[in-house]
Amino acid sequence: MRLPQSILRYCSVQTVNIPTIVVAITLLGIWPARAAATPQLACSPAILRFGDIVVGQTQTLLVTVTNNGETSVTVSGFAISSSKFVPSSLNLPLVVLPGQSFDLSVSFTPVGMGWTGGKINFSSNASNATLVLGVEGTGVSSESLTASPSIVSFGQVGVGTSSTLPVVLTNARSQKTTLSTFQTMGGGFSMSGPALPLTLAAGQSVTVNVTFTPPGATTQGGNLFVSGPGLVIPLTGTGTVSQYSVNLFWNSSSGVVGYNVYRSTAANGTYSRINSNVDANTAYSDGTVVSGQTYYYAATAVNSSGQESARSMPVTATVP
Repeated sequence: MRLPQSILRYCSVQTVNIPTIVVAITLLGIWPARAAATPQLACSPAILRFGDIVVGQTQTLLVTVTNNGETSVTVSGFAISSSKFVPSSLNLPLVVLPGQSFDLSVSFTPVGMGWTGGKINFSSNASNATLVLGVEGTGVSSESLTASPSIVSFGQVGVGTSSTLPVVLTNARSQKTTLSTFQTMGGGFSMSGPALPLTLAAGQSVTVNVTFTPPGATTQGGNLFVSGPGLVIPLTGTGTVSQYSVNLFWNSSSGVVGYNVYRSTAANGTYSRINSNVDANTAYSDGTVVSGQTYYYAATAVNSSGQESARSMPVTATVP
């Protein structure tokens, strides 16, 4: 892809031509750019559903809070509406950079039979100043369905790849139980299994497969919810980044001593120079890119008097 040239004229008689920049990415393929997510601060999963928990026992689920915007967010506080749900501590105020996230563990210990709900409100200076995380769970006298493993941890999985683990569900009661639906919650989690509804006799088991495809280089929390018995299986996994680089090339300009390269994470955002010194080469390799991020690049030419042209028209590179 080549961009049209233009000329920037200074007060002096010297002229510096804007270089035309093209881009190549060292990777297997280029994926289309993803639309910016809204709201700016978001939870994954959007609700913590604990399912049926034996009274007096505790289950802990993980939620990932991500800044999807182009500016930093300061989380100043959070409040919970029910004492039955206990979140882990946060060192507040907490600054979350663009594209970054933090994890919060929430535990549920029912003290009596029946359903309990609540919410956790996060306060920040994000575009959505109050982020609401719903929490719910039910206290029961005994489990009707058990899972092995009871918590599924995928460990580290490369971004752009997937990992699948089996989970065995067993009817723990002396009478039949019916599995109505499966639902996965949390970023990158999915499952496959038998057709539903499915009735299990006492002691009977069935195997389902849970898959984690990390959406980015962060730790993700989620769960598999089995309605009917009300079983929740916590899921965790961490995406890891493969090493990519973006290779840039541009046409040479006459009467110049070198070039500068600028980068932004938004087409109309702030561009920052990424080369430390004026570079005489007409190519540049950016090895500081992050998987899953879209970048915008532009170049300028500099003459012997230190005059710099306007930036070229930007080109886009999306790293898988």
